[in-house]
Amino acid sequence: MRQSSESSSDSEHSVPCSGRINLECKRCRELLILLGLEDDWRSERSTFECECGEKLTLADRSYGETLAIGELLRRLRVQPGID
Repeated sequence: MRQSSESSSDSEHSVPCSGRINLECKRCRELLILLGLEDDWRSERSTFECECGEKLTLADRSYGETLAIGELLRRLRVQPGID
């Protein structure tokens, strides 16, 4: 019974995401994840700053690593016995 109350509590604090853009820093290889649509980000700003100080733009997208991370997470969810 407690699990269902925790689940409803989690859903009350979640926000649906309309999209996701991953920017990869060429200097330190860190990923910066932007939530939302590309058009919204383009209208708000054109550069983003990595923790190392490098300036990133939407041209610094990372596609391959994002797909690999997503596949890894899907596999972990499917495996029984992993908590």
